[in-house]
Amino acid sequence: MRKFIVVLLMLFTTILLGLNLFAGQDKDKKMVKHPEVDFSVSCVECHTNVTPDIVKEWKSSKHGEMNFGCYMCHGDGQQEFYPRPSSDRCISCHGDYAVDFSKTKATNCFDCHQGHTLKFHKNN
Repeated sequence: MRKFIVVLLMLFTTILLGLNLFAGQDKDKKMVKHPEVDFSVSCVECHTNVTPDIVKEWKSSKHGEMNFGCYMCHGDGQQEFYPRPSSDRCISCHGDYAVDFSKTKATNCFDCHQGHTLKFHKNN
């Protein structure tokens, strides 16, 4: 019986510690918010005025030519927003091109590909 109580207390303690660790992680991760805008206006329509060079780069890229929306990489701007998307966003569509970054000098897709033209070996 005593062994059962000890095991139960250890399990209870482990659960409490686990919950506390996860709660701490939430505090460290702050959701990045898109600036308040009129979301009835498209990303491209707004950014043509705000960041015209970026829109021009995107339009000339394969993503732009195929009219893949900004939300594919950057999120919808309301529920999720990634101003600088991670490689995970790329791999969600381009899984065949996944790279083990631990075996390269690159740390993410954008070390080799320019963010909006997506051209390989971007000029630094």
